[in-house]
Amino acid sequence: MDIEKRHGPQAAGRVGSTCSEPFGAAAVGRPLFENSLSILNRTGAWHIAKDLCQEFVPEHARVRYWRLGAIAPEGLARKIAARLMMLEISWLKDSQYCLIGSKAAGGNSRIFLDPLFVLRSELAEKDIVLCHDVGPLSHSYLYDSVTVENYRVAYEKIRRHRPGIVFVSDWSKDNFVSIYGSNFRFLTTIPLYVRTGLFEGSLEALPGVDGPFFLTVGAFETRKNQITALEAYRDGGFYKQGIKYVLCGSRGEGREKIVDLAKSIPGTVLPGYVADSQLRWLYAKAEAFILPSLLEGFGMPALEAAHMGLLPIVSEGSALVEAVEGVCVQVPPKDTTAIGQAMRRALSRSSSEKARASRELRDVASRASKQRFLQGWRSLLLGG
Repeated sequence: MDIEKRHGPQAAGRVGSTCSEPFGAAAVGRPLFENSLSILNRTGAWHIAKDLCQEFVPEHARVRYWRLGAIAPEGLARKIAARLMMLEISWLKDSQYCLIGSKAAGGNSRIFLDPLFVLRSELAEKDIVLCHDVGPLSHSYLYDSVTVENYRVAYEKIRRHRPGIVFVSDWSKDNFVSIYGSNFRFLTTIPLYVRTGLFEGSLEALPGVDGPFFLTVGAFETRKNQITALEAYRDGGFYKQGIKYVLCGSRGEGREKIVDLAKSIPGTVLPGYVADSQLRWLYAKAEAFILPSLLEGFGMPALEAAHMGLLPIVSEGSALVEAVEGVCVQVPPKDTTAIGQAMRRALSRSSSEKARASRELRDVASRASKQRFLQGWRSLLLGG
């Protein structure tokens, strides 16, 4: 389950030398970060894994990338390893055959940075699993059958062994508990954070965007529900009022239908990948941020909008609402009329109303810091 880097396919940075200490006798007593996730994708979850490794490895913990030890593969090697890793998971699932590592390896705990990767490893009550959401089970219609089955088996293994589980939102934790109950070593929430570096630097106007506009930033996929938002824009007649709608993001499952609809609606702008300088400009100039998503594990898109003081219009009762502490406009995600009305109200706000909302949103985002996130993990792993 990804937390997408929503404005394009490139990922900055690298899990580098801080995560490359070899295993050995000196490693005894330190937990192991199981970071196979970083082989599979370079989306938002990759940044989280990278930051955790940089914080704890090698001083306090070790790291493992699937069967490749402590060195993260790059380039073509990473893509080949990702394909082989997923084939192994799909073929063997929770088989005891050829598991990675063993319980006898120092007796240390493991921190799995995604539930899927418990399948090819030993799992014990002393271990910890980071869970972004249970979407493949709670919203299985949004995923392919292979993904649903793999996560079903992974979560069943977690249920049997009852490790500690860290969630990125209370919304995700509540969904997990509704399916599996609370009989685990611990269940705790450590909220994610705004990657503020994304918003540092100059602003560059996006060509072809002049005048007021709405903004959606997120992977083009079914669960983001851009189709309903586009229908609300179309039915609201905003183009005739001179209001455009900019949608940017990476490719995802369901992209073709979204793009085809967007191209049929006058006033929509689909720039695809945008540079960070253009993304900053879009956040700074938009009238409102629109994302009536069907599933978000945390709600990072809304929090990024909040960091720029941009009003989020998001799905009611979702992790998006939690991420911005309720400072948003909530809408039923499938109600085009309600979404259109929320967009119209955003346009009609006075300057003072916009300024007040902007201050409140920036205050919310300032609390969602990387330091708070890492301190939560330090307290959990190091007791301080």
